Amino acid sequence: MLVSLQWLRELVSVEPACLEPGHLAERLSIAGFEVEAIEDLAARAAGVVVGHVVQRDPHPNADKLSVCRVDVGDGEPLQIVCGAPNVRQGLHVPVALVGSTLPAVGLTIKPAELRGVASSGMICSLRELGLDDGSDGIAELDKLLAAVPPVGTPVGPLLGLDEQVLELAITANRPDGLSMRGIAREVAALSGGSTTFPAAAPVVAAAPLT
Repeated sequence: MLVSLQWLRELVSVEPACLEPGHLAERLSIAGFEVEAIEDLAARAAGVVVGHVVQRDPHPNADKLSVCRVDVGDGEPLQIVCGAPNVRQGLHVPVALVGSTLPAVGLTIKPAELRGVASSGMICSLRELGLDDGSDGIAELDKLLAAVPPVGTPVGPLLGLDEQVLELAITANRPDGLSMRGIAREVAALSGGSTTFPAAAPVVAAAPLT
């Protein structure tokens, strides 16, 4: 069972310290919910910002590569060599800056030279941010977001990569832990807080048979 701390904060009213990951994991373990892992999703996109492809040219020495000029809101646009087939001028894209690390693919971004052309940064796909959607191309923020924020904005919070997730092992005698509501009730009981659940959707009457 994966427990979103951000979602849990919406369902349970307790002191903020009670939802600190380490503290919460300890309390849940004592209550019979084994915490197998705590994942910090923010690490997947640390150093990744919104970029705008202001120019895209064919690579002079490689048919499948493009040489892009990408504005990341910090002075002159970066020159980035990209191999994605869907990269094009005008796109807003996630850009991993030099020095950042992408743990989903085990890659640290460094200045590079690809087929004789310098490249400073990396235009990312969702897979490289740990959000594999099955596609081969880079992430197109214009399609993914209702509104694209200014260039240079951190990408993590825009894609839900700004929280922590607890992975719980649910035993057969605790089926109440198989839902966020069940975990919220348990956390409220352990911490002396209260729960606030959204109203249930109205029941839609079935159409009469004719």
